[in-house]
Amino acid sequence: MLNRGKHCSCMVKSFSDKVWDFLKCDEEKLQEIKTRTGLTDLVVRILVNRGFSNSSEIDSFLNCKLKNTIPEPSLLLDMDKGVRRIVEAILKKQNITVIGDYDVDGITSTYLVVKYLTTLGVCPRHYIPNRFTDGYGLSENSLNIAVQNKSDLIIVLDSGINSIEEIEKANNAGIDSVIIDHHVQLSKTLPNAVAVINPNRRDQTEVPNSRVKCLCAAGVVFLFLIALQRELRNMSFFKEIPEPNLLEFVGTVALGTLCDVMELRGMNRAIVKFALANERYPLGIESLMSEFKIDKITTPENLSFFIGPTINAAGRVGDPSIALNLLLEENREKSQKIASTLLKLNEQRKELEKRITAEAFQLINEKKLFENRGICVFGDDWTEGIIGIVAGRVKDKFNKPSFAISFKEDGIGKGSARSVPGVHLGEFFEKAREKNLIIDGGGHALAGGFTILRDKIEEFSKFANSNISGEFVNCLRIDCALSNMSDLAQISNEIKSLEPFGKGIEKPVFCLERVRITGMQRTANGDHLMLFFSGELGGDSVKALLFGINSKLQIVKAIESNRDALFDAAGYISFHEKYGVSFIIEDMRTS
Repeated sequence: MLNRGKHCSCMVKSFSDKVWDFLKCDEEKLQEIKTRTGLTDLVVRILVNRGFSNSSEIDSFLNCKLKNTIPEPSLLLDMDKGVRRIVEAILKKQNITVIGDYDVDGITSTYLVVKYLTTLGVCPRHYIPNRFTDGYGLSENSLNIAVQNKSDLIIVLDSGINSIEEIEKANNAGIDSVIIDHHVQLSKTLPNAVAVINPNRRDQTEVPNSRVKCLCAAGVVFLFLIALQRELRNMSFFKEIPEPNLLEFVGTVALGTLCDVMELRGMNRAIVKFALANERYPLGIESLMSEFKIDKITTPENLSFFIGPTINAAGRVGDPSIALNLLLEENREKSQKIASTLLKLNEQRKELEKRITAEAFQLINEKKLFENRGICVFGDDWTEGIIGIVAGRVKDKFNKPSFAISFKEDGIGKGSARSVPGVHLGEFFEKAREKNLIIDGGGHALAGGFTILRDKIEEFSKFANSNISGEFVNCLRIDCALSNMSDLAQISNEIKSLEPFGKGIEKPVFCLERVRITGMQRTANGDHLMLFFSGELGGDSVKALLFGINSKLQIVKAIESNRDALFDAAGYISFHEKYGVSFIIEDMRTS
């Protein structure tokens, strides 16, 4: 079934200009783990390829559950302080304003806090900042709204770790603040809030066996709700009202986790596994499922490829509060109308993305920006909500850190960045700020945002080119080659134990060697290509799919011009209850 020994990494490039790297395992270690676990050769090989080094790690990974992966919440710094302040606000019936963020993680975090407090009989106000008028983070407009609400307390979600000046303004206005965030702390000092709950605070050590530093904001909020509910329970708060079932929120936490591309290990993995097995989602998610004709959410892709981008579309091209309203709406008819509106916004987002991406690549080719170590593209009035996607497209194409910036008439540009392993954007932006190249900026290791003046763009581009180091070989890592295409169904069954796949446990990539194309046709909407492969000597045919051909025209053109050749196809094995087993093509080359 598997063909392992004869392959090695080589510099022969594929149709998409990638180098195929056939991964090699330590065979002695593989056999030892295989003996201890009883797992198949293929499953162990995939796990070793993803960094697992012993049977104990593998057992913990395969058998993770919520009850044994959720850490003690109070081990997070300021957790108890934040809980006490919110309990005080609840008991004194103080005015609370919840301030979130405009992406999926920020919106799900806001939903969790607002929904939970509402269930307790508290009626918090809420505000989702607008990307275009507020920008990222705790803005002056957000604070003004809190003041208008006569707030005693603001709960800042999915931002705030670096909002030192803004929190001071809140303090001066007599408003307390609790921050629940997960972004990297850039400043040496923390905001002067009542509590700053963030596993990525500089002074926060990793909680043993928890991987809390990999949580999204919704994940940190979930830990906070566990601690808050425990405190309320100890105070006998639930004598007169029912105690909320926090398991009802796990599906929403999973949505935030997947859409913020968090590592699927530890608590994150347990959350996503539970969500997929139990399907407990707000009515608004069910309405979006109906729009997409999804009967049941069975894979992470249902959430991250369909539901998530549609929720994100509200903040990218319109008003992000629409997405929060969808999650909070409890009337089915109204919920369905909001879902329909979001779908239209998502179609608008796709059109804008297509146009701006084309302009960006034209600029890259004309100025040969692909030769730079960090690729910086910019345009006038590019939609700010789209530039993150554009930066991602550029990064995927050239495998280099990429920056996309939209400039307005006032000369101020809003930028978004995407990076590759080895180049930490949070650290990069910290250095850029120290040199006054950007007004502000920050984010994760692999994604971030920043603000820059037009007259700094050339200097910033040179800084990126000279301060980004490393070898950026665009590799496609392949777990193993398959010698027999008829084994796909068996392999699909074997790797089910490794699901759900995601960051840190990426889908295994296989290579079908020396195949012939016996049939080829585009799907009805023209966006995808369906191929049929047979072995070099004929035999059974395998259905293969090449998704998103507009972004993979190099592969399509190469196939068409070498139609009668023998090909190697690299990709994933997919199983669908209705359509059976298919091979999802990631890349191809002539044999």
